[in-house]
Amino acid sequence: MERLNLTQKEVAERMGCSQQYVSKVLRGKENLSLETLSRIEDALQIQLIYETEPVV
Repeated sequence: MERLNLTQKEVAERMGCSQQYVSKVLRGKENLSLETLSRIEDALQIQLIYETEPVV
């Protein structure tokens, strides 16, 4: 957020959720689903989840 100079409200708009929800996420008060993590990635233009090769 800081690197992109985004406010919580702007991130919320990009994610399609409320600013209050973003605030809870940032404070660690929400359990995140993979869908939410994906929306955060898109909103902030970052990659949080990486695919790895299966261990055989």
